[in-house]
Amino acid sequence: MHLGESAIAAQSTPRGHVLLVSPLTFSYHLSISETLRSMGYAVTWWDERASSATWYKLALRLLPAMTVHWSERSFLKRLHQLDPGSITHVMVIKGEGLSRRVALKMRKTLAAASMGLYLWDGVENVKGVSKILTAFDSVATFDPVDAKTFGWTYRPLFGRNISANKDIAAPMQFDWCFIGTIHSDRHHVIHRLRQRSGPLSKNFVFGYFQSPLMLFIRRLLDWTLWLAPKRTLSTKPMSAADVAQVVECSRAVLDVEHPRQRGFTMRTIETLLAGKKLVTTNVHILDSDLYDPSRVCVINRTNPEIPAEFLDQPYLPVPDSLRSHYSCQGWAAELLSLQDIAKHDRPSC
Repeated sequence: MHLGESAIAAQSTPRGHVLLVSPLTFSYHLSISETLRSMGYAVTWWDERASSATWYKLALRLLPAMTVHWSERSFLKRLHQLDPGSITHVMVIKGEGLSRRVALKMRKTLAAASMGLYLWDGVENVKGVSKILTAFDSVATFDPVDAKTFGWTYRPLFGRNISANKDIAAPMQFDWCFIGTIHSDRHHVIHRLRQRSGPLSKNFVFGYFQSPLMLFIRRLLDWTLWLAPKRTLSTKPMSAADVAQVVECSRAVLDVEHPRQRGFTMRTIETLLAGKKLVTTNVHILDSDLYDPSRVCVINRTNPEIPAEFLDQPYLPVPDSLRSHYSCQGWAAELLSLQDIAKHDRPSC
């Protein structure tokens, strides 16, 4: 029930009140909300989707026109119950569940607030985003190619603290690990890397599916899932503590980005900030300030291989200045500043 989402709201503070509209993706919305509060803002969070049910998510992607009416009714009801004078900032992440009508109504109702859109997916994967762009003062993206193509601001994602207890030295149990959602050709790459690494390589794989229905559908489309070892696929997410423990016991973390996106996943940034080596298929990391050959190994999707010398060489730590930039606070502060400046410079209607 979405009317209860404002339970994450806090009392207004002198610094401002942020309306955060974002997907219910793991606990990212909680991390962002907590960070904004630590910065002095009150926060109200709305799920960008009218429902978190699996069938709705599928309909939103495959038959978006069917979900428009229900989604608009849900958003407009929430907007009507909001005190428009209290909102100083609207931060929309992805915006896939917003129709043009809702976005413009939000712009009109919350006229005093600055509005920013942030895309943490490739534009090809966000249905209907072109229809809502004009409602926002600023648009930023995690994708360097989309930023250049559309003239948007490029702002990589942030990393949360996923480190386990550093006071206890963890023995290295795995050469590499993967913990994440299975989509596109991701499991194909994992399967190829398993085959290439050979029987002596030790790895840990936890492939997550949002529901048994999603796992069933993916198995119909991806034959490699039938070859997955037992207990490597799950419809229940792994706890943050267990993720941290596995990462701590791994020599490297595997990242496989979606074929239709070029931005760095949160896994990429969190891995490097945690002081772990990264193995990734994303060649754009080579142009990043996070890149160092001691930290990052770029592999080929069709013929993945991790050189032994990469795992053996010492890791060069990420500088403190970059840690601050890639923190959630650094990310949020930059986006809020961007939309405030854009609103100030935007011509009056």
